Amino acid sequence: MSENLYEFKKKRAERLLSRPFWKPKCKFLRTLLPSLTVLLCLLLAEYSLPASATVGAQQPPIEFVRSIQVTPDDEFLTGSFARINYVPATSRFVVTFGIKASTEPNTSLGAGYAFKEYNLDMQETGKSGIIQWYPNVPGAGDSGSCMVNNTYYCAFVSQTNPEYGWTIIKYDATNWTRLEELFFPLEEPNQGNYDPCVAYVNGQLDICNQYNPSGIWQQGFSSRHYFFTADLQPIGMVTVDDTPHISGASIIYEDGIYYYVSANVYNGALVLMKYDSDWNYLGMKNLMPQAHWSQGLLSDGRFFYLAYLDTSLRNPDNPEIFFPVYPNVRLAVFDRDWNLVHIENVTDFARSDHKKGGRPWVILHGNLLYVSYDVDTVNVTTEEEELKWQAHVSIYEISELSEGVDLMWPLLTVGIISVAAIAIAYAIKKKR
Repeated sequence: MSENLYEFKKKRAERLLSRPFWKPKCKFLRTLLPSLTVLLCLLLAEYSLPASATVGAQQPPIEFVRSIQVTPDDEFLTGSFARINYVPATSRFVVTFGIKASTEPNTSLGAGYAFKEYNLDMQETGKSGIIQWYPNVPGAGDSGSCMVNNTYYCAFVSQTNPEYGWTIIKYDATNWTRLEELFFPLEEPNQGNYDPCVAYVNGQLDICNQYNPSGIWQQGFSSRHYFFTADLQPIGMVTVDDTPHISGASIIYEDGIYYYVSANVYNGALVLMKYDSDWNYLGMKNLMPQAHWSQGLLSDGRFFYLAYLDTSLRNPDNPEIFFPVYPNVRLAVFDRDWNLVHIENVTDFARSDHKKGGRPWVILHGNLLYVSYDVDTVNVTTEEEELKWQAHVSIYEISELSEGVDLMWPLLTVGIISVAAIAIAYAIKKKR
């Protein structure tokens, strides 16, 4: 009797295990439940995933195309303060840069600024020339510049004028003739003249640099902006001192707002300052630690692009000492709220490479970004720059898929439509 009971229980257990856990008797529910289950899973996934977890979100918004070394060549030994710009009237690119007649130390054979022209494929056209020359000087001196359509504006730190200030020259970039020239004196020692920021913003030329109202400009943390008409007529000045900042800055004007980017101190971090059209302060934002010389800034309406120097490769024994520092050129991409999207290593020098990147600049033409910069070699023993800068341009393509594609909502839409279709089909069948 006990054996028969054991066999009965065994067969009953086998039948139970072979059955589905629960099987709805209604055919409609048997059809609808799998779709509802999938839809519920999609909804849970949508609310549990972070906002950045979208298909394609890891794709960089820019892709490297290639690099071009502008100097040296048979005509020019060096290429400092490199700036690439586009000239609409000629459909050509021009790269301007500082030159000197000798790279030997303590030699004064003359120096100045030159240009080289490139076609749209960044091939040399053979057209080049000198646009500014100082005889019997060792170096070209600092400068800042910008292109406005076919007009090139440049503020030079003159190597021959005994007065302290900027020599501002307006060129026709189609043939490099001088249209206007102005020497603009500055308040010494309060107003800095090195590495001036030159920008054409809000219908006027803005030339600015570091300023200290109570001492030498190197110890100041504000800037003075001098405004000029397109014909170099001075029209005003404003002092900006709401957030500490220094030289090596850039500025653009978009939708009634000035976006002004600089480092808070030389060995510090990049900050963004915002002002309205009347230079009323709108606030600031910290952008990038261990960085400075953010001299290239533009917007394409979707992103902001910023060319700057990464200074994280510092004194290996004590980074707080800062020097010797080995800057690398970077190109950062920010969204419309200035959240960091991507950083591109334009240069990636190690200390053992004995090279330093400098003075980056960026322009946009079509869907390509052109980053110009100079590179100097470093003395292996002293770790000091050898002042033999060479000009470079790196090209990047803006990706078509730059913000990622969220496929969750299309899947949810398909799920909802499927459930609705099943319900409608069942209702029609039941009426029949």
